Amino acid sequence: MVEQLLSFAGNSFNQEKEKTLLHQGQPFTKLLLVRSGTVSFSYDVGNGRRLLLGQLDCNNTLIGEIEALNNKPGIYTVTSKSDVCYNLIELKHWRELLLSQPELSLYTAQSIAAKFAENQQVNLDKLLLPLSYNIAKDCLTRARHSGPTTLRPYQTVIAEAERFATTERAYRRVVSELVEKGLVSRTDSGLKPVDEEALEEFIDNFLQR
Repeated sequence: MVEQLLSFAGNSFNQEKEKTLLHQGQPFTKLLLVRSGTVSFSYDVGNGRRLLLGQLDCNNTLIGEIEALNNKPGIYTVTSKSDVCYNLIELKHWRELLLSQPELSLYTAQSIAAKFAENQQVNLDKLLLPLSYNIAKDCLTRARHSGPTTLRPYQTVIAEAERFATTERAYRRVVSELVEKGLVSRTDSGLKPVDEEALEEFIDNFLQR
């Protein structure tokens, strides 16, 4: 699909680090096709609190498909975390492409549904289960299933706390407890499991009736 969309892309744009590419609540008129670079997704509830979703290393990554399908404003703010190269795609060209090729429509629907289900599970876990469970599960999941579409963690404690919708103090306390238990270790690229089987057992204990 990317190759076909590029025929409608027009000029390429370059944006430096820490610049906003899309604003939450902004009317959506074009898709963002990020050719290269890293972006971050965030949601601001308006009372000073913010939820960070993670960082995505882009390689011809299309952003804004959900908004384009339901004609809603931008759900998240998208910020460049490195120098970024991108194109803007008119919605009409994307829609015409989907209508002309049903297999692309099915693929797009499946991709969006899979990502929605994954995000829904993460959000329900954050709502219903303790912070220690969510940090431990996130660490184990990244160790076992990291891929090109996986949102990466952040390099700072305060940003990681916002990713788990908690305070910096609570995040530090839980991470210290997991380290003391010998379940995870701190590294330059984030938390890593020390013993995957022990970490999995720790996670499963929260789900016992």
